[in-house]
Amino acid sequence: MSRFQRLREAPVTVALIAVNLIVFVAMVVTSQRIVAFDGETLRRAGAMYFDPGMQGASPWRWLTAAFIHVNLLHIVMNMWVLGQIGIISERALGRGLFAASYVVTGVLGNVVSGTLAAARGTPMVSAGASGAIMGLIGMAAAFAWLSGQRAVAKALAINILFVLGVGLSLTFSGRPMVDNAAHIGGLAAGVGLGVARFRMPRPFPVWLDRGLIVWVLLLAVLAFAVVALSGAAADVNVV
Repeated sequence: MSRFQRLREAPVTVALIAVNLIVFVAMVVTSQRIVAFDGETLRRAGAMYFDPGMQGASPWRWLTAAFIHVNLLHIVMNMWVLGQIGIISERALGRGLFAASYVVTGVLGNVVSGTLAAARGTPMVSAGASGAIMGLIGMAAAFAWLSGQRAVAKALAINILFVLGVGLSLTFSGRPMVDNAAHIGGLAAGVGLGVARFRMPRPFPVWLDRGLIVWVLLLAVLAFAVVALSGAAADVNVV
């Protein structure tokens, strides 16, 4: 069975990919760019940022930034990995928990990144689903290890080490193209969720599964609405 056919078994993953693509297309239409977006376009869309000379960014951006990508290659790579992890783990972990974990790990990864930037006083603009994706991989790896699926856990751990290694190497070589703090923050949150999931009764009740999915959808819509109606206009005024 092809990977595209297997995606039909992971509807939440498909929905998350669709939301990311819809946001990307909207950014292309409004900015008339496709190869890469500039900083103003990213901030308008809801990217997370810190700049001592600008008005503070809304906390809602911790969530919206997890659905925003800097360029075409960025979203293609992230959506490919998201599709793979969803196929592997969505059903095993629970669809509602999978959706909620994307939000929780994405937000916590961005909180870590933003907090470090503020502590250093270093201007930054950050966006992308990779913090959330690292969280999902971490959750799947922890769950697989504890449930005795050691081969799966080791394969996921290798992917984690590869991503962290590439990101840290680029940073230490003077090319800070990767938000390592968001990756590590999301990963740590995901590992914690994986341990918690292992200790929970299985499977989740249908009402809880569906309730978590609805919560994620409503929260994402609310976050983008808040940024669009209040945060974006203020950001443009101080740029």
